[in-house]
Amino acid sequence: MIKSLTFAVAIAVAAAAAAQEKKVTTADFAGTWNIEAMSHQIALVIEPAEGNKVTATMMMMGRDMLLKGELADRTLTLVGVKTESNGSAPPAAAPGAPPAKPIVVTLQEDGTITGEMMGNMGPVKWTGEKLRTKKKG
Repeated sequence: MIKSLTFAVAIAVAAAAAAQEKKVTTADFAGTWNIEAMSHQIALVIEPAEGNKVTATMMMMGRDMLLKGELADRTLTLVGVKTESNGSAPPAAAPGAPPAKPIVVTLQEDGTITGEMMGNMGPVKWTGEKLRTKKKG
């Protein structure tokens, strides 16, 4: 009886340790996310690229902002990308001002994301959930 209990406890401890050690990859961030920031709905579409890199599109207030980023630990750091086709990038900082801060996205244990980005009035913290696809049939 004691051997069975000891074995069960050992398995439970090993399973908990394995769950804590799961390495987060860009695939964990891939998909469409619904973000709530200051009572606004924002869509963030993230696609894995090579290694720990991603590309993303943030859609808010009728505009699409192309982003690129890199994963470190459980956090993506995203910055705006200017392309010839859209000519858009994040708003430029005033001359002499520090460069724009990146958008930070952190994957939580429950599968949601939290983040922070700069708004007109300073840093804005937000939360997001992955868009669930409807099952066919």
